[in-house]
Amino acid sequence: MSFRNSLRVRGVIGTLHLGFLRLFNFSGTPPHILSRMLDLRRYDCKHNVETAGLIELDQLGIDSSSKAYGTRYGGATPWLFKDSLDQIPIDHKNYTFIDIGSGKGAALFQASDYPFKQIIGVEFAQALHEVALRNIANFRSKTQRCKNITAICGDAAVYKYPTGPWVLFFNSPFGVPIWKLVAENIARSARGDQKSYLIYMNYGWAPEAAEFVEGLSFLKLIYRGDTTNIFEFVP
Repeated sequence: MSFRNSLRVRGVIGTLHLGFLRLFNFSGTPPHILSRMLDLRRYDCKHNVETAGLIELDQLGIDSSSKAYGTRYGGATPWLFKDSLDQIPIDHKNYTFIDIGSGKGAALFQASDYPFKQIIGVEFAQALHEVALRNIANFRSKTQRCKNITAICGDAAVYKYPTGPWVLFFNSPFGVPIWKLVAENIARSARGDQKSYLIYMNYGWAPEAAEFVEGLSFLKLIYRGDTTNIFEFVP
């Protein structure tokens, strides 16, 4: 992100704080990770939730064969999420927003700034799901327009999707082996007359998975960003 864009997103104080963190970053944390963590901590403080931090799956004690193909937890960057969602020209009240691999619920709360019909998070790690439930109970926002927020602990490969249309959100949650099962489930659940959308964020983290998604026959790429692709469902 450029200095000018940083001022737009974080303001003067936030930009100076980020510069300080980068200057004294003795641990060698990549700059984009520092930026992401700072933005999430500021969001958490403002909205009385806890979504920041990076958590490896090995830290969660998950008893599932799917664990080997999952990626670490890291919440969606608020400004990047908003920029991505603003690319989709829809009447939100007709749509259900579904975050697959929702973790602590960061994207659920960010999506609540839009008047979706309902917002659902699906997460297979029990520990992260429990944090999401606490966050839903504690969440406070002056800009919230959807209060119908639900967190589900379950397997995305067998999740039963509600009636569409949907905006599906994937923050690079897993690799190709899981994606194959999830894609089959989505294809079974989708209706040909639905104008649904799929947002794939941070595809650089798992490039093979991003390539797999881009090759799915029921999706058409409508937006390509630096780290986010957006697809429209096709019959």
